[in-house]
Amino acid sequence: MKKVKAIFLDMDGTLLHENNRASKTTADVISKLRVAGYRVFLATGRAYEEIHMLIPEGLKFDGIISSNGTLGHINDKVLFEHDLSEAAVKSIVDVAKKAGIYYEVFPFNEPRFALTEDQTWMLNMVQGDKPQQVAESEWLSRHEAIKGKLTWRHEIPQGLAYSKIYLFHPELQTIEAFRNEMYQQQDRLKIEVSNSTHNNVETMKYGINKGTGIKEMCEHYNIDIGHTLVMGDSDNDRTMFEVGAYTVAMKNAKPHIKSLTQYETEFDKNEDGAALFLEKYLL
Repeated sequence: MKKVKAIFLDMDGTLLHENNRASKTTADVISKLRVAGYRVFLATGRAYEEIHMLIPEGLKFDGIISSNGTLGHINDKVLFEHDLSEAAVKSIVDVAKKAGIYYEVFPFNEPRFALTEDQTWMLNMVQGDKPQQVAESEWLSRHEAIKGKLTWRHEIPQGLAYSKIYLFHPELQTIEAFRNEMYQQQDRLKIEVSNSTHNNVETMKYGINKGTGIKEMCEHYNIDIGHTLVMGDSDNDRTMFEVGAYTVAMKNAKPHIKSLTQYETEFDKNEDGAALFLEKYLL
C-alpha cells in the first residue's frame, strides 16, 4: 500500500458504530493520517447537513462526497452537485405512495421532507419495536429522522434541486419488489438505483454514484486514481470498489461485498475496524 495517497471512507457500517456515531479512536486515526500527508475523504449516502452530528467535534476531512455521489464539498464550498429531476421525484414518490413505501425526499438546500397526506401511515410504520430483519442502525436513523430531521409538506415544491430519495419498508419482499420496479424504470426516469441495507432503496441522478464522486474529487486534487484506497461494507459501495486501486471491505460486510475487494478488516464497525486497519497498514 505504499502508493496510497488518498483514502475514501464510507460511514454507515464502516466508520459509524451501531449507534450511528463515529468514535474518538476513529477521529484520532483520521487526524494522524492527514498529518502524515494522506488526503482523507468521506464517501457516504448520508445527507451533507447531518454528517457533523455523527462524527466527533473538530474532525476534519479533505473533502466530503455525500448523498451517494450527488454532492461534493471541500470545507464549506460546493465542488459538484448533480440534481435528480423534479419529474423523477414526483414519479418515484407516486409509486412509493401506492406501494406503501416509506420515503424521504432530499433537496440540496432545504430539510428532507415527505407529504403531509402520508404522515400518519409513514409514522405508524416506524413505531414500536424494531422488526427482526431491520438493522439496528437503520431503525435508529428512522427514529432520529422523524424526531428532528424529516419535515412535512403539502405538495412537492417546484424549482428545488434534489439530491436523492431514500425509501424504506420493514418487509423484505415488499422493498425488494419496489427496488426491482425502480431498476426497471431506470432508463425512463433517468435515475441511479442503489441500497445500503436490504430494507432500503435510494435513487439519484442517472449515472451518479460514489464512484463518480471519487473521480471528481481526485480530478480536483490531481490525484491519480491508482493511488486511492476505498473502504466500505454495502451495495452502495460497489462503485467505490470499481474505481479504487486498493479496496477494503469491513468484517461486518456481507459475503457478496467481500468478494469484490482485495482486503478485509480484522475487526468490525463496532470495534473501530476501519480505523485499526488504516492505522496498521498506513501508519
